[in-house]
Amino acid sequence: MGFAWPEELPPPCPGQFFTFRPQAVEPGDSGLLRRPLAFAAFDGRMAYALYQVRGGATKALSLMNEGAQLNVIAALGNSFPMPGPHEAACLLGGGIGIGPMLFLFSTLLKERDSSSPDVELLLGFRSSGFVPDFSVALAAGEGADPGEGQPAKDLSGLQSLADAVGRARLATDDGTCGFSGTIMDALRTELSGTRTSDKPLKHYYACGPSPMLAALHDFASKEGSPAHVSVEQWMACGVGACHGCVLPSSRGGYVRACADGPVFASGDIKWKE
Repeated sequence: MGFAWPEELPPPCPGQFFTFRPQAVEPGDSGLLRRPLAFAAFDGRMAYALYQVRGGATKALSLMNEGAQLNVIAALGNSFPMPGPHEAACLLGGGIGIGPMLFLFSTLLKERDSSSPDVELLLGFRSSGFVPDFSVALAAGEGADPGEGQPAKDLSGLQSLADAVGRARLATDDGTCGFSGTIMDALRTELSGTRTSDKPLKHYYACGPSPMLAALHDFASKEGSPAHVSVEQWMACGVGACHGCVLPSSRGGYVRACADGPVFASGDIKWKE
């Protein structure tokens, strides 16, 4: 999904999210609560998000026509810190959590110079059928007639999503695409190793299910590497008022995913609860 970004607003950053008010597919089914989605790309004029149809709200999104209006509050939450100049960034996205990783990956490729360490991207899915394919959307956009006096569509944001997926290492639980196993299995098998003086320190970034984030925290801690994660939590207000998206903090008490996050240093969360 892409929507026009108001020029007067600051641009969204990787890790931030927005909430939208669902439109009713049938009378009375839109509900009272807004729904959160993470930014997956931004091209200066359009913001993009990835979603999977799972209920009435996402079904309503899938049925919207081009040019329709959507009630959005953005940009919300904090963003990922950039890696240090001598840190190699390793990004992991699991399932519907790939959106922030695609945005961060594209941003890092633009901002890091040729002397910076490599940026690695791993994406994990249950099966090959869940790997997003942007070719149809790109072909439709390129073939669309903008109309007399109208500028051609800018598809750079959509193209950045396609490019990021094309450059990623893929893992599928059932082995139908890429590495056969979980994304953490792929990390341990393909990219891990003892760090030596000629290898830069890795900075891990991730978004996905909590068990995956907990496993990455353990992995990065044993390696002595920093890790930042974007948590997936059910949200009600999205602005920190209702405390419906809290997580146990390693310092005691709780943190709000929407207002204190959604990005945290992995050690800030008490994963065992």
